[in-house]
Amino acid sequence: MFHIIFSPTHRFAQLKEKPDWLAPFILALVLPLFIGTLSVIILPRQTLINATENRINRVKGFIENQVETGKMPSDQRDAAIERIEKTAQVELDLYERASKINLFFRFLVRSLPATIWSALQLLIWTTVLNLLLPLLGAGSSFGRLWAITTNSALVRIPAAVFRVLLILSTNKITATTSLLLLAPSAPLYLKGVLACIDIFTLWELGLTSLGLKVIFNLDLKRTSALVFGLWFIYVLILAGLSTLSGGLAFPD
Repeated sequence: MFHIIFSPTHRFAQLKEKPDWLAPFILALVLPLFIGTLSVIILPRQTLINATENRINRVKGFIENQVETGKMPSDQRDAAIERIEKTAQVELDLYERASKINLFFRFLVRSLPATIWSALQLLIWTTVLNLLLPLLGAGSSFGRLWAITTNSALVRIPAAVFRVLLILSTNKITATTSLLLLAPSAPLYLKGVLACIDIFTLWELGLTSLGLKVIFNLDLKRTSALVFGLWFIYVLILAGLSTLSGGLAFPD
């Protein structure tokens, strides 16, 4: 991990000789999971309660908006809100009464689907890059590309540590390192774009571009254009999907 952070060119030169992906793949997924879970149980219970209540109020507001705009039948409003309140009450009771050990394992289990999705995203990302490598004049090699993307993903570990420090310093579990901080009142679609542009994501993409250069002997400008271009297309699509949800996925 330290090599990919402090001397990435040297690390990619090593990977060119011997692709190594298993340990980086596991570490990039498992360590952020545990670090994020630990950060949540360290927070005061009232912070977790306030965050849950705030999230539920946002969902209720979204439902009210859907009814007002005719996108949801008014006769479904009460049932939808009742379901949300019942689910929220279970969560609030847990925060008030559960031990820290129980909270830890609950958050750990709740975070597993997101971790699995991150693994699938990494696999899809690597596959797409591998399919497009011939455009840069290189032959396809999934194994070497998988070594590049999994090692680049190791920056998610310092990202998780930094986010923990941010959460603890702000006392907000929705603390973010994205550009959304610069324009919290921007139009919904723009907020979706800004929420995707994170300093650690840019770092990971930069490492991937460098890895392509070193391992496949390509021009850095061309590899960067491919990597960042593909990612920006993904951001535009994701921002559109987030907009459909009324911005519920955005940090407070």
